[in-house]
Amino acid sequence: MKSINLIKTAAFGLAVAGAAYASPTYSPHKYQQNDWFAEFGGNTAMYVNPASISTTDEMELSIGFFQTISGEASQEYISFTLPLDYKHTLGFSIFENGADIDGGKSYTENAYMIGYAYNLMHCLAIGIDVSILQIDQFGDNQQLTIGADFGISWNPFMNSRFGDLTVGIAFQNLISPAISTEDGDGYSFVTPGIFSTPDNSYTIPSNLNFSLFWRGLNRALEVKAEFTLIDVLHESKEGGDGMNLEMSFTATYYLSSHLGVRLRFTKEGYPVIGATVNVKDLLFLNYVALDFEMSHDDLVEKKNRGFIWALKLTTRFGKTREEAIGEERYRRLKIEPENDYRYAMRLYLNRDFIGAAYAFGKVQTKYPAFHLVDQAAFYKAKSFENMRMHTAARAVYEDAIKRYPNSDQRAKYHFQLMNIDYKEGKYKDAMDKYQNIAKRFGESDVKADADYIAGQIKFEQGLYQESVDLLAAILPGNANYFYARYTMGIAYSRQGKFDEAENCFRDITEQVTSNQSERDLQDAAKVKLGHIYFSGENPDIAAAAALYGQVTPESPVYDEAMLGIAWSFLKVNKPDEALKPAQWIVANMPESFLVSEAYLVQGYCYFMKKDYNKAEETLGKAAELTDQPVVSGAARDSAKAAHDEHQAEFDSVQAQALDLARQLPTPRVEQKRSALRPAFDKANTENEEYQAFLQRAVQSDRFESNRKRVSEDAGFTLATVKTKRAGGGMGGGAAQQLEELDDLDDLGGDDSLE
Repeated sequence: MKSINLIKTAAFGLAVAGAAYASPTYSPHKYQQNDWFAEFGGNTAMYVNPASISTTDEMELSIGFFQTISGEASQEYISFTLPLDYKHTLGFSIFENGADIDGGKSYTENAYMIGYAYNLMHCLAIGIDVSILQIDQFGDNQQLTIGADFGISWNPFMNSRFGDLTVGIAFQNLISPAISTEDGDGYSFVTPGIFSTPDNSYTIPSNLNFSLFWRGLNRALEVKAEFTLIDVLHESKEGGDGMNLEMSFTATYYLSSHLGVRLRFTKEGYPVIGATVNVKDLLFLNYVALDFEMSHDDLVEKKNRGFIWALKLTTRFGKTREEAIGEERYRRLKIEPENDYRYAMRLYLNRDFIGAAYAFGKVQTKYPAFHLVDQAAFYKAKSFENMRMHTAARAVYEDAIKRYPNSDQRAKYHFQLMNIDYKEGKYKDAMDKYQNIAKRFGESDVKADADYIAGQIKFEQGLYQESVDLLAAILPGNANYFYARYTMGIAYSRQGKFDEAENCFRDITEQVTSNQSERDLQDAAKVKLGHIYFSGENPDIAAAAALYGQVTPESPVYDEAMLGIAWSFLKVNKPDEALKPAQWIVANMPESFLVSEAYLVQGYCYFMKKDYNKAEETLGKAAELTDQPVVSGAARDSAKAAHDEHQAEFDSVQAQALDLARQLPTPRVEQKRSALRPAFDKANTENEEYQAFLQRAVQSDRFESNRKRVSEDAGFTLATVKTKRAGGGMGGGAAQQLEELDDLDDLGGDDSLE
């Protein structure tokens, strides 16, 4: 009953308005008021007020058709609106107007419009459109002209209590299209009236539109009103007074959310009835509405057009503004930084550390609010650290500590600074940082890593028990467990605690490895454990040989394992079997530190076989190879001098690379990075070569005690061989040496594997 009363009330109001404005006022050259299609409040009302398209929330396509019952006059249109983020909206419309006459000629007036609306704030928008008019008057007068409109839309309130009210004001034909009255051949362009009105032409009137749209009663009722002042910039030559007021009213009541009935009084002065039906959430479309309206042109004033009707189809599809903006923000704030972070991590894992440093720097600079930005800073610094660019790495860690005070990466930053000090031999600074970590981050995972580095420092300082005390806290599952146990085994060995050393090495051999580094360390532990079995108070030669035999040829300690096998066969008086692994070392690993000892084993084997010529030859080779240190002092001094000379260049490369890693990869920055690359490659190669030299020097130092032993044994046995060949008896010392074949605990000179 309430619905019927509302409809009756709306109908009565429209009837009163129709009686008051039954006769349209004088309006010269009035052009396309579009009562049927372009209503304020709709998303395609660009012709009435270009700012109104700002209400579009998703892409919308609208197609309309208006026609008289006779079919002699018609108008069609198609309109499309496209929302862009929260503030911008584009609109495109084509209006086609035409009428045929006898003889086949037709009159056409088409309008092609493009509009733009901008939301100044959530409730206020401005808009502008440009229209191109195509005029074809029966083929005799063909022309193109241009016009423009400006509008403002204001939404003072939108709530459940008072409904939704939108108010608009627009200046139609702010730039007035000019229509020529002269015939001509083909199309010509007519200058808009804002500049000057050409002779024999007239301008389409400039109109001022006031619009109201209200939706309320829980979205059940829509009311629209249009008040238009026609010809506000009236020219006297047009006749009349101008400033003519026209108005229209529309009321739509929704019987349900999908069906509504409509009553309208148009600016042309006649009533319209209609209905609208809509469906939502179809397969590809979010919304589809079909509007049908009809009237009779002669109800108020005889126009001889009779029954007229209009049909309009509106579809909405695609993402809403909120969805599109949400996806864009998600992509910008989540997807893009995560993709860039993953790309940087791929470079890091592929050991392209300079590329990774730049890529992580991009993440840190471009996405400061990204949830992994602190990790990006960590891996950026690690990339520099892996290139031994410690100055750059230290700067990144220190900056990250200041920039991300609440990050869970803080402990790692502090640990890596400690680690850099350790790598540079700054043990005091490193231990100071260790005390800080133990105090502030004692419950974190980093504490075990810091214990490991502190234990290594104590080991290198010769404080073996303190080293063991620190390393013992590192348990299985920790990434440093293998390395900690290995260092503990060596420390116990140097303290003469061979049972404890045996337990440490056995712990390593019983663990499941997860990477090649751990497999290499496990092989080294097998070799050290074999040495303990070989050299113990109650030697177990078979167990030692079995452990040596488990080492694979790919292992970095394979030469030491092969030498252990050779000594094992020699220990049980099997010189033929002992010769094979010793000869293999000489033939296949000529750069090994153990080549001299392999020659020594061969000399013993030939001596036992009484092949004194070969014994003298191999023992002489062993003595020759051990005559001088593998890495001499002069070589060390020369390498250090060359390194110091290049250090300034390397420091400069570090500074430039760090600065470029802080910048976004613009073309100019990429050009600078490319220009730096040759200097970086050169400095990095020189640094890597120096580090490889230092590693070889360390191995040479570890081999030093072994070198002296091999040299003495080879020299003594060689003298014995020469005596034997001369007919003398075998010296008691040499005989005892060949029987015992002991002191194998330092075979190969490797006290640790790093």
